[in-house]
Amino acid sequence: MSTGPDPISVSPNEAREASALSSRRGVAILLLLCLVQFMDVLDASILNIALPAIKRDLDFSQQSLQWVVSGYILTNFDALGAALVTGGVLLLVYALVKAPEVGWGTTRTIAELASAGVILALFVANELRVAYPLVPLSILRVKGVAAADATQTLMLAGFFSMFFFLTLYMQTVLHYSPIQTGTAYLPLTAAVVIASGVSSQLVGRIGTKPVIVGGSLIGAVGLYWLPRIPLHGSYVRDILPGLVLTAFGLGAAFVGVATAANAGVGEDKAGLAAGLLNTAQQLGAPLGLAILSALATARTNSLLHAGQDSVAQAATHGYQRALMAGSGFALAAGAIALLAPNTRQTASAEQAVEAVPIREAA
Repeated sequence: MSTGPDPISVSPNEAREASALSSRRGVAILLLLCLVQFMDVLDASILNIALPAIKRDLDFSQQSLQWVVSGYILTNFDALGAALVTGGVLLLVYALVKAPEVGWGTTRTIAELASAGVILALFVANELRVAYPLVPLSILRVKGVAAADATQTLMLAGFFSMFFFLTLYMQTVLHYSPIQTGTAYLPLTAAVVIASGVSSQLVGRIGTKPVIVGGSLIGAVGLYWLPRIPLHGSYVRDILPGLVLTAFGLGAAFVGVATAANAGVGEDKAGLAAGLLNTAQQLGAPLGLAILSALATARTNSLLHAGQDSVAQAATHGYQRALMAGSGFALAAGAIALLAPNTRQTASAEQAVEAVPIREAA
């Protein structure tokens, strides 16, 4: 007696996702999310490409210029907890930005850094005290959530800063036009899309940990390549290989982190987990940029004071130091990912769309 093929077993979660995406409403929601991401990409990309013109027309220093980006990324809320964390982070970024100008050991810098620490400590105390906190800290006890958020913060600290320094290098040293600079990032966007699709399949087979660690290492190699940029560099030889490697590595890691951050989280806290991951992204970018900009400015000023390099040469050396430090952030992200649990839970379509911070990848 012949029998038909065995039925395919489908989990309830997979069935709900398939049902949602097969409906017109599900497709419409997905398309709307893509459109929102595109508008966010377009807005942030215009700001990034316009940085050299802003610096020239408004006579900004490099340290002041990175504050334009940091202030654009950070957001404000009404609740006391949000006011405390936003104020604390703003003060911390401000102190890091101004420290190279006023001195790291000055009373002003020490007071600003200490005040930022106190404000952030008050935020934690407030979240533990109030009945309905902005961030219920109990969610950090869910295995893997804290590690995923820390990994996201460090990856963005190195990844986003790459755009800042490469844009300045291409326009102020290589004298690219804004259109040429924007076009130079197109291969990166394609690499991120490819890496995201491949890694979303790998997560279901080998789990999140190998994807995140492997992606972080590849991204670190790409960021390590970029500090080789010379004064009279070539896009194909000096920029493109590192750019593509970084995109492949970090594009994969971002998808793995998005999956890990939501694994084991109940449906009632899924939105909170996603919000924390997005917050880690928004905080990692300006904090990393402030630190790396301080390193670049210190290196550039040191060479200019020595009187041995031209302005373009000194600036290039500063960009090189910042990009090198950015690769260290990517390595640190991979090290933290080693401490996280390994999950083979496949990211949903909505998570896949929101996983890669395309704002920074455009």
